[in-house]
Formats: sequence, C-alpha cells, structure tokens
Amino acid sequence: MCPELTIPLFGAEIKSYTLFTVLGALTFAAAALPLMKRAGVKPLSAFALIIAMAAAFLIGARLWNFAVNPDGYGRALKWYSFRLAGFSLYGGVLGSALALFVWSRLNRKPLPQLLDVIVVPSALAFALARVGCFLNGCCYGVYTNSVWGVEFPVKSGAQEMINVIFPRIVPVALPSMRYPTQLFELALALIGLIPALVFGRRLKSCSVFLLYGAWFSLMRLVILPLRSLPYSDIIKNAAYPALYLTLTALAVIAIIIINRRQCQIIQ
Repeated sequence: MCPELTIPLFGAEIKSYTLFTVLGALTFAAAALPLMKRAGVKPLSAFALIIAMAAAFLIGARLWNFAVNPDGYGRALKWYSFRLAGFSLYGGVLGSALALFVWSRLNRKPLPQLLDVIVVPSALAFALARVGCFLNGCCYGVYTNSVWGVEFPVKSGAQEMINVIFPRIVPVALPSMRYPTQLFELALALIGLIPALVFGRRLKSCSVFLLYGAWFSLMRLVILPLRSLPYSDIIKNAAYPALYLTLTALAVIAIIIINRRQCQIIQ
C-alpha cells in the first residue's frame, strides 16, 4: 500500500484516494455513454446527465456525511469544502438518483431503463473508489487478529487515528491489523453484478437495478459490523442497519410487484 503516488510526468504527488476517485468517475462516464446511446440518449445529452449526476453525488454525499457525522467537521474540513473527503455513499446515491429522475422527466425518457443502464458503470466506479480507499488507508475495518487482517502503513488514516487518540502514549505509529473492508466491499460489489445481470434481464425493465440494489444494501449490512466508523452508536447500530434492511426489502417487493403485473398483462 502507498498512501501517495508520484506522477513522473508532472513531478507531483496525488493521494491514491483522489486518483482512484477520478478514475472511477472517468470509468463511469466511459461505460455509461455507449449504454445511454443504446437507450436512445444523444451523446451530448448523456454527457450533460453524467456531469449533473456527478455534481449531485458529491453534494448528496457531503450533506449526508455532515448529517451522520457532524463531529468530523471543524477547522480541517467544512461541510461546504471542495476537498475530496467526508463523503457518505448513500447520500451520493440519493443525490444522483434525484438528478437522474429530474433529467428523465424533463427529457421524457423512461426512468426504469436508465436505472438499469447505470448499474454496471456504477459498480465499476465504486470498485475503483474502494481501491483508492484501501491504498489510502481510509474506510478501514475494526481491529482483528485473524488471517484476514491487514497492516496499514504509517501514513494511512488508520494509523493517524492511533496518533490522535494516544499522542503521548504512542510516540511512534504502531502496526495496525484491521479488516480490509474496502476490499471486501469491492469484491462483493463486483460479484453481485453477475446475478443482477443474468436474472434481471429476464425480468421486467428496472429489475437489474432493483436486484443489484438489494444485493448491494445487503452486502453493506453484512460488512457494517466489521467497519470502523466514527459515527454515534445510534447511527451505526440502528439507523444504518434499518436503512439497509428497508432498502433490500423494498427492492425485493418492487421486483415481485412489477413482474406480477407484467405477467397479468401478458395473460
């Protein structure tokens, strides 16, 4: 792991989280543009939609993070800062979804089809972002002595946390064996694409999105106890589990209702 990567061409250093976040955004655009074209969206319009979704993602992710973790904001980070830090995924997803909904209404394009289109690009972008988190040593898991533990480097977020909590007791950063929850989520997010695409395409439009949404929320619920989050207990132990369970249940119910109606129409 290397928290900072040097780019020889420019002679500058860029944090791995920033690098892979940008790569994730570019990958989303590269994968989504041809898929949107197949769905009948013109290239220029599709590009504008992707820009709007990206902006809405950043705004939603920051506002959500500020709501669930207000103590994380102060001198170093403001809620209105342009710094690539202090983001919560589901806030970003909500922001992007709202932007997509508004765009589909204004342009009279079917929202279910567009939701299916963005599944693969979103999963790829998420996977790349998680690579950045792992290399940067942020979004790490709880301490563990199991074979799954990873020792994060001195300059990682995991080690910085130790120095903040024990500035006098620990003069030098200590080894930190933690669950690499970034890699767990990365792997499960990509694995979930297979059943979502295989079974979703056999069902009614929007089923790919709903199946993957159910899988993704369930995955986040399973990984949640392994994550080391700075949030309050009520957020970690009640709000987030309830959110993930609710979204999973709603997605499954929506799939059943949509496909039952389709069967009734055919009959």
